[in-house]
Amino acid sequence: MFNEDLGKVDRQMSEVTVDTSEDQVASAEPGIIAPTLTERIRERPLVSLGLAGLAGFVVGGGASSRTGAAALTLIARIWLRRAATDALASAMTAYGTAKRNGSG
Repeated sequence: MFNEDLGKVDRQMSEVTVDTSEDQVASAEPGIIAPTLTERIRERPLVSLGLAGLAGFVVGGGASSRTGAAALTLIARIWLRRAATDALASAMTAYGTAKRNGSG
């Protein structure tokens, strides 16, 4: 008796979850479509390959050695330096071109 009630609750919960997810998909704006993982891999295959290699390196235990940690630190420094440089360059490029006070 107890298991049958539990099964009913479980089926009701799964139906509610499916209904909720369908409502969320239906309420999304039709003009905004996020690219799928496959599309992102096709657009930037080298980045995807690098991320897959990094994930394999970390999961495989490469980050637990001193050499592995040093390699990850080096990669992180290079990536952060590039991100900071790109952000600074785009900020300098956009300086003065923004519309002020909603006019323009």
